[in-house]
Amino acid sequence: MLKLVRPPSKDVQALQEAYANIEAERHHAQLLAAYLQSHVLRNHSPRTVTKTKRYLQGWFKTHGNKTRDLYTWEAMATVIGRKRIVEYGQALIDSGLTNGTIREYFTSLRSYFEFVLSHPFITDHNDAIHSICDLYGPIEQPITEYDIPIHGYGAEFKGLPFDAESLYKFFKLVSQHYLKENFSHIRARNYAMIVLAGETGLRADEISHLEIKDLFFDSHKVQTRFAKANRGSGKRARQTLFPPFARDTLRFYLSKHRIHIQGADKTDLVFPSKQGIRIAYSSMQSFLKEMVAIANRHGFSVLSHMSWHWFRRIFATRFIETFPDQLPVLISLLGHTSPNTVHCYIHHSKAWMNSRIQSVLEKVECDEH
Repeated sequence: MLKLVRPPSKDVQALQEAYANIEAERHHAQLLAAYLQSHVLRNHSPRTVTKTKRYLQGWFKTHGNKTRDLYTWEAMATVIGRKRIVEYGQALIDSGLTNGTIREYFTSLRSYFEFVLSHPFITDHNDAIHSICDLYGPIEQPITEYDIPIHGYGAEFKGLPFDAESLYKFFKLVSQHYLKENFSHIRARNYAMIVLAGETGLRADEISHLEIKDLFFDSHKVQTRFAKANRGSGKRARQTLFPPFARDTLRFYLSKHRIHIQGADKTDLVFPSKQGIRIAYSSMQSFLKEMVAIANRHGFSVLSHMSWHWFRRIFATRFIETFPDQLPVLISLLGHTSPNTVHCYIHHSKAWMNSRIQSVLEKVECDEH
């Protein structure tokens, strides 16, 4: 005899769906948290972790619906997930974004999906481990290598903010119109920071972490003990050049200006904030943009996208133009291990390239005669 089973009421069904959504949200959050934790284990900087977290959370929110975010397994669902990525890529192209930006977005997503494929596990309230494939169905990598724009330095599009030979012209102009016309000890600190960046090739985070004991005036060296910031590519100490102009600028700053910065007596940081703590990157970028704007107003053309990392590229370019046979030294000074990475930092001006080409032609003609 068949037994009739009464279907659940609408209220019970609504409760079941709500519970299922709560569990799904928790599982999605677990996967994201595990991926971000992997960044910490790989010693990526807090800024990188925050940027990655903000992008991924924003992406899943944007691609969800009015009631909830998109879930990881939905983005990786076979066929459907791939279709969503193709539409997303087309939208990025239609919006006029550069290949570099599209590459950054797709690489971030693909890295996350790759992590989930390797670690597709979540825990329930009893700490039992489950695979999201068992709970929500099969998943796949929706982004292939063919979806990501070919990597390129983009030098022809971006260029350098100015040619490497003009670095001291930039320093002089900033000194005249940013430092002297509206003087403050904070501005003197900011000026010393850009001089050190251009003269040493240190990253912005490395400069903000420098302590007084890291400046070796007698041996003409600067050391950083933090690689890419305090959670960068490992706490690998390295030393780089401390040229005369940087030494003189830092000596004057330390003796005449740093002592007047509020909070400087609370820390050994070379460039403290007014609170006596490490200066934030956002503050560094803010006053650099002000310097760039001043330079442009006074007839010195600087590309508006200039950031702190451009000083590192200018340093690499100037170094290799001066010492063309010392690439291994440059690799060491920049803290890299591969020449492939360093080559992306070197961008000669057209004038320099033309002079080198002319030199080669003259040598060829002499050899022929």
